[in-house]
Amino acid sequence: MGIKKKADHQETPAERTFSKAQFLASKRFSGVEKDILQVVLADGAAYTEAVARQAVQSFIQRGVKEHG
Repeated sequence: MGIKKKADHQETPAERTFSKAQFLASKRFSGVEKDILQVVLADGAAYTEAVARQAVQSFIQRGVKEHG
């Protein structure tokens, strides 16, 4: 009798994505973070929470450029 082996490959569930409006209504982000998300996220696009948090961090670390 043959025994069927289960595949070692297990599917990982896709990360849940959210719209810009959902992030702006979320309690997981502070007011300042929501202000940044308003600027950096595009309307009509979907993002994972990790991508949104990375966008906030990138914006904060960008700093201010001096003109002179």
